[in-house]
Amino acid sequence: MRSWPTVVVLGALLAGCGGKSAADYQKEARAALDGGDFATAIGRVEEALGQETVRNDPAAAWRLEQIRLEALAKAGKGGEVKTGLERLGSAYPNQVNASLYRSLADRVKTAGDTTGAIEILTAGDQRFPAEHASFVEAIQAIKSAGGIDPAQVEKLKALGYL
Repeated sequence: MRSWPTVVVLGALLAGCGGKSAADYQKEARAALDGGDFATAIGRVEEALGQETVRNDPAAAWRLEQIRLEALAKAGKGGEVKTGLERLGSAYPNQVNASLYRSLADRVKTAGDTTGAIEILTAGDQRFPAEHASFVEAIQAIKSAGGIDPAQVEKLKALGYL
């Protein structure tokens, strides 16, 4: 039974070390996102990325960045999603791909920011020219669904998408 007090002391020491792990932040941010509290999800991610240990763990940082992008998209903040994708594209070139651009654009559109969705798609098209057809198809789908004002249609025509 000598080991029992040792376990209790070690547990108390670990609990007293303070600070949350990247996994703790991720869990909290994901729960807020899943609950529709986008501001809290973004706040948890920013708090986590403010920790040096989290910033120094690229895999954990990427998982948190994904949550931030998804929260921004679901909140209908297309401009911020586009900026985030541009920023993360150099740090995570294998993860920031054409599929991610299209997926986030779809979420932004669903949240009601059609202009932001189109901006994400046109930025994705510029970054991934080999995927041009898929971006044109996504833009056409937005146009077909309606909700694009005449100025947006003219802009898309000028860019060669329509």
